[in-house]
Amino acid sequence: MSDFMKSIVQEVMKPSQKSKVNPLFGRETNSIYSRSTVHTTNDSKDIQTIPGVDRPNYQQKNRKKRLAVIEEQSPAPKQIEKAIHPAKNVYSPPSKGFDKSPLAKLQTMSLVQGNHSNSNQQVHSAIGQGKFNQESQCIGQTKDGVKAWLFSYLHPHLQSAFSRSLKSNAIGVITAEKCTAGQLFLLNEMLREFSTLKYFLTWDKENTQGFVLELYEDNPDRLTKSLKALFQKLSQNVYKQIQVFKTQAPSPWLTKQLDLKTHVDGVAVIEGIDYYSAILYLDRFLKKSNEANFSYVLEKNYLLLHGNYDIVSKVSEELQRQVKK
Repeated sequence: MSDFMKSIVQEVMKPSQKSKVNPLFGRETNSIYSRSTVHTTNDSKDIQTIPGVDRPNYQQKNRKKRLAVIEEQSPAPKQIEKAIHPAKNVYSPPSKGFDKSPLAKLQTMSLVQGNHSNSNQQVHSAIGQGKFNQESQCIGQTKDGVKAWLFSYLHPHLQSAFSRSLKSNAIGVITAEKCTAGQLFLLNEMLREFSTLKYFLTWDKENTQGFVLELYEDNPDRLTKSLKALFQKLSQNVYKQIQVFKTQAPSPWLTKQLDLKTHVDGVAVIEGIDYYSAILYLDRFLKKSNEANFSYVLEKNYLLLHGNYDIVSKVSEELQRQVKK
């Protein structure tokens, strides 16, 4: 016992060395113990132990069991992500070019429903007042393609079929396959007589498209009278080859339609002669007449005269006689 204590004291009193040997074990045993301690890691499967001694590692076994239980209970990565961020609570900030179609569809739906509701109210009101008892009708048509219609108390669902969104009690329409300058003069007279009429006009002096006139009036009787009068005049003029239209103090509307830039005292149109025929008749007239105090415009399908009304009226009548010879 005393020898053992001496050896321990001697070991303690020795100077520091690189590797200290535990005096409780021999060199061989100490080497084995050191290897098992140094090389034992969490990932090592074969745990080195002292030969002849069976020491099961309960912590390692329990750790594997715990990990196995956690793996079975833990959801997949996608499930974990869903659990942390539920889909219904996810907020994605809108991008700069966000899609407006859902909002547009919602607005469109609301507008359509509102219009449909309003139109239904108008329908019930019209039925209650007996307005739908008045049928729309075709006023007439000519062989040359002039047609006229009268729409009395139009059904609200059909109001968008016309060019202007005016909720009038009556709508009249006149169409023609050709555009003529005389149509403007006749329309100008009608608008002067029936000042309450509203209209929409499609007219082209180059005659590249047809003539379309829509008339709007709350008084069906007044519209019927004006529509039939205009249709009758247009129908009569269709069969005349050479016609003269003239007016004194033309309205700003007529002046604008004829593309005149300044106000004039009188204006006249000789309709039914082409561009070069108009030059021919003007040349004959100017060579024989001293009255040249008027202006003229050569168009493709008519000759336009403007200036002093008396002079313009005489010149247009003289040219008309020359054309008919």
